[in-house]
Parts: sequence; structure tokens; C-alpha cells
Amino acid sequence: MRFTIALMALASGSLPVAVHAQAAKAWPREVQAVYDQFKGQCQRGGKFVPDRENFAHEVEVTGDGKPDWVVEVASLGCVVPQAVRDSGEGPEDGNSYCGTAGCSVQIFGSGKKGLTSIFNGTLRSWDVIDLGRGRKGLETSVHGTACGGTGAEVCIETLAWNGRKWDVVKRYRWTDADYEAHQKEQAATPYQEPPRHEAKWSFGGKGAGAVAATTGHPDFMALGLRCQPGGGVYMTLVPKPGMPLPPAGQPLLLHFTGSENGGYAATQTLVQEPGKPDLSGPLDPGVEVLLEGADTGLELIASNSGGDEWRQLDYMTLAGSTAAIRSLKQQCAASAGSTAATQAAGQKPAAPLGIMAGYYVLESEACSNPEFEAIFYDGKRLGLMRGGGAPGSSEENFIGPLGKVEKSRGYFLLPAWGMEVKILSSTRIQLTIQDTEAPRRWCPADQIPAKWRMR
Repeated sequence: MRFTIALMALASGSLPVAVHAQAAKAWPREVQAVYDQFKGQCQRGGKFVPDRENFAHEVEVTGDGKPDWVVEVASLGCVVPQAVRDSGEGPEDGNSYCGTAGCSVQIFGSGKKGLTSIFNGTLRSWDVIDLGRGRKGLETSVHGTACGGTGAEVCIETLAWNGRKWDVVKRYRWTDADYEAHQKEQAATPYQEPPRHEAKWSFGGKGAGAVAATTGHPDFMALGLRCQPGGGVYMTLVPKPGMPLPPAGQPLLLHFTGSENGGYAATQTLVQEPGKPDLSGPLDPGVEVLLEGADTGLELIASNSGGDEWRQLDYMTLAGSTAAIRSLKQQCAASAGSTAATQAAGQKPAAPLGIMAGYYVLESEACSNPEFEAIFYDGKRLGLMRGGGAPGSSEENFIGPLGKVEKSRGYFLLPAWGMEVKILSSTRIQLTIQDTEAPRRWCPADQIPAKWRMR
């Protein structure tokens, strides 16, 4: 674990700043229209994950010396939540444009009136070849039945554009010799295992200095969790040099998707720390559930454009994450409890509960960001502060008389509220309503958001 902490510290101080988002090279409007159409339909329920490098290819196949364009629609991915997919009303993803015959390909050819569509079909592969006498053509791999064989067989068609349509210059069905030559070619090419994330999560440190982290991911140096000074947990990402980052002042979004619980997903927001390449932010509750859950790993995409477009990242393993994060949260809670006691020093607790008047949040939360409910107490009143929503809403703040207080088995009973309160110290309590919840700690009023405060 010392290595993990040292790596994060080293990366924070010495790594070059990663590459910020830059404007993509402009395509012809006909090509851009295909891109925008797919993007628009994807964003009606999904997250647009394009592979720009493999989407549009500038070529010359019409013989006039002007640029033509080959567009591979399957390079435009769309990540659709499982719930949206199950509804039957979700957008199509990139897989919808591929099948046994190959993937959808469009070709825009140059002409007197600009670019026009001259091919829209399904190909397994394509390549621009020299036909001789200065002519260019397309060598394509198509469904085996085009050569009179089965679908699984390889059929090669060579096409030439005659100004009005494509002529089939040659059609060739692979022989046993072709398959044998292909196998030898593959065997002669050393297979390189793609990079994978295999490093286990680890934990180390004490109190506010505790860290739970993983390293060795193909896309970033480290991803770590640490105690937030005001309570709760922060996520920090240390990018690798060259990792695309958002423009200054804009967030990086990480979207995690698991396979358990119907493909549950959540998004983490991170902002760049001043003077550092690191990006940090309060740990999103949904992401916390995923990191501690039953999944062995998570699918991961990132956006440096505020969610307009996303980039596929490698799979992230969760080996060791549950134990590491739980250990971290224990340290964070202890640190937050100690901070509360220090802040309350010299102040007098309020009877009858004998605790500080003010607000109490779960020790895993930040005073500045309660996840659901803060408890208010001033000796006479109790409040369930949920964010100041309209009356009758789930976010309404409920405030009323404390009512009768009874003591039993080390707890204070509050019959008017159907609640038991265990006093852990003058700044720490534990509530039992239906189940015993995690300890809460006292927060000064000036650290509680205005809409959560008693008025």
C-alpha cells in the first residue's frame, strides 16, 4: 500500500499535465450528417460513444482526383442502460449495424454537385486497391452466398465506379489454399494480449491520511478514495500523460456500469485540482454502491465534454475493493468524529439528550453534502432535514417539538418520533427507527447547506 500512496503522491507532483479536449477535424457536411443523426438518436436514452478514428476515411475511388469518403456506421457506439433497453423504447447501439454479413458501410463519392451517396450496404471488410492505368477500386469481403457458397465462407468482390454505378470487376471465392495461407499469416504474426486492469485494490494509512486505491489501469495511473476534510469520501483520478481532459473549469465524467442488479450504473463527477493534473470530487453514492458491490469489475466510459460524447475506457477490476473501501470509511468516520469533537470544544451540550445543539449527519457524509437526511436538535425541537422541498414532497424538512423523552437500556426513547437515540458522545449519536443506522456526528450550522437548515 505504501507503493500506492507513493505513486499517487508522485503522480500528483511530477506527471505532465494531460491533454485537454481539442476540436475534432472537420468532416464534409454529408459525413457529419450521418454522425449527427446517429448521435441524436443515441442520446434519446443512451450515451454516445463514438470511435472517431475509424468512423470516416478520406479516400479516392471515383477517379476524378477529388476526395471521397467511406463511413463505417458501426464505429458509432451507444451505451444504453439495461432498464431503457428492457423497455423496448431505447435507441439502437452500434451492434445493430453489424451481422453475419458484416457491418454497415456508406460511401460518399465526389462529383459535379459535390459529395453524393454512391454505396450503402454491408461489408465484412474493404480496401482501396490499384486497378491499373491510374484507376482505383474497392476490394471488399462480403457474405459467402454472393459467391455461391455458405454465409461463413469468404467471398471477395472487386468493385470499380464507372461514374453511375459500381461494376463488379472480379468475384472470387476463397479456396482451401487461401484459408491455409491466411492461417499461416496469422500464425506468423505474434499475438499481443491487449492491456487489462488486473491490479487489486489496497488500503493503507490512518485517519484523514487513509487511502483506498487501485493502480495499473491502462487508461490512468491510479484511482483512489480518500477522506474528505469536512467528512465523507473523495475520489481522485491520476491521469496518464496524454489522457484527454476537459477544458479548464469543466468536469470529467466517469460512468461505471456493473453486470449485477440488472446492469446498475452511476456517474462520477471529477474536477481538476488547482495546479495539478489530478481530478477529484465527492464520491457519488451510486458509484460507492458499485465499488463495494458484488461485481467482479465494472465497464467504464469517460466524457470530457459534459456528457455530450463519451470515450470507451478499459474494464476496471474490483478485486479487493470492498474490503479496502470499508476500511477507508471506518478511518474517515473516526476522523470526522474527531473533527466534530474539536469544533465543539468549549460549547455546552443541550439537555435532555446531553448532546450539542445543531445538525447531525452520517459520519460517511460531508456536512456540506448530506445524502438524504440531517437530524436537527436544539433541546426543545427535533427536525428531519431533507433539503427543504415543497410540503408533501420527499425532500420536505420536518420540524416539531422534541416531546416526551424516556430512557431505557442505554437509549433515549422519543415516542413522538418513533425513534431511539443512543448517545455515543456529546457530538456523536446513533439512531434506531426501524433498523440501527450508522453513527452520526455533529456539524456546525455554518457548514450545513442553507436549504437543509432550520428556519
